[in-house]
Amino acid sequence: MDGRSATACVLVMLVLLGSTTSADSCFIDRFVLPFCNDNTCKFECWLEWTGELIHQHWCDGKVFGKCNCKICL
Repeated sequence: MDGRSATACVLVMLVLLGSTTSADSCFIDRFVLPFCNDNTCKFECWLEWTGELIHQHWCDGKVFGKCNCKICL
């Protein structure tokens, strides 16, 4: 195997190994809130997951909507 092929092989392996590690440690937790908006959802995520890394938060619906928290450990 020449130098270029070996370098390409190593780069492909690094890309494949790096892409699977971040997806394994994240999950989405959901809560029903009487009035779901950005601020109440963010606060609920923070209360439930203090000390963990909250990547995203969003609401599905406004009145009795579901607050979604994407948590990565």
